[in-house]
Amino acid sequence: MEVRVCRRCKKMYQHISGPSVCPQCKKKEEEMFQKVKEYLRENPGASMQEVSIETDTPVGLIESFLRQGRLQIAPGSPITLSCESCGIKILSGRYCDRCSSAVNESINDMAKELNATKQLILEKDREKGEKDKMRFLQSDKIK
Repeated sequence: MEVRVCRRCKKMYQHISGPSVCPQCKKKEEEMFQKVKEYLRENPGASMQEVSIETDTPVGLIESFLRQGRLQIAPGSPITLSCESCGIKILSGRYCDRCSSAVNESINDMAKELNATKQLILEKDREKGEKDKMRFLQSDKIK
């Protein structure tokens, strides 16, 4: 655990994990999330500003809920999100399906490269280890 300053209220608190907000602000954030979720359930065609005003929740926080995938925009809603990579309109998250697949593919390719490099290093170490083994004399043969 470490001591941090809350991003929202600027108070010091014991940070364990997750975002850099204190437990009180996290609780308030969760209450706002529930308000937004209920409001959107009852008013699926509401705009971002309308949701913000009616629920007393900052627009940035509502966008954060959408980017985290905790909320999803109904098709035809005036609320829009854009893929952070290509800019296409998406319903939730940070990336569209195509960009998400491309990122996952890149990560898998890098993982394969790392594994291949690791195998080469292990093989070289084994070869070197055979040559550099320490030899012991048997004490019963020395006399």
